[in-house]
Amino acid sequence: MWPLNVGRQKASIHRIEQNRWLRELCVPLGPRTVINLGAEPDAKDKEGKRYRDYFPEADFKTLDQRPHDDPRYVQGDLMEPMTHLGSFDLVICMSVLEHVDRPWIAAPNITDIVAPGGHLFISMPWFYPVHEGADFGDHWRARPSGVKILFEGLEVVREENLSSPLLVVRDRGNYWRDPDATATGSVLLFRKPA
Repeated sequence: MWPLNVGRQKASIHRIEQNRWLRELCVPLGPRTVINLGAEPDAKDKEGKRYRDYFPEADFKTLDQRPHDDPRYVQGDLMEPMTHLGSFDLVICMSVLEHVDRPWIAAPNITDIVAPGGHLFISMPWFYPVHEGADFGDHWRARPSGVKILFEGLEVVREENLSSPLLVVRDRGNYWRDPDATATGSVLLFRKPA
């Protein structure tokens, strides 16, 4: 089921799965405007492509806190209102919310930049190694039920749990009968009512 050379893989199983769901759920939407939150302009999917290559016909932008001089890049903070950006047909928020200090403040700001009838794609790890950096923490993990609370004004279009490499757990028979209990995270596709 899983490759034996996991140590040589450049992309984590979580990343591979979230990329797959981004392609399957969002590319067919044919968005004209896309913004990838928490990413640099040429952010790679760690499988050899850039995320903007998933949407070659779209006006594709990225947003992050670090400075960058690319015209497709917006320096910003998810904790601050972003209405000056306008709205987007697709907002991508992959493996970002766990790093936001106060996701309950960021969620309405993110919702505000989704165009009416537009979509929000969220990926959230929850059974995954802690990954912090010099200028960001790893604060929050939420299962789909928690993500839905943050974005309760949006309609859930699809929800999927991401696969887990954890195949054997001593107490699986008692506690983890559901294979999703060991999933690495989830993806949710929301739609903003028109």
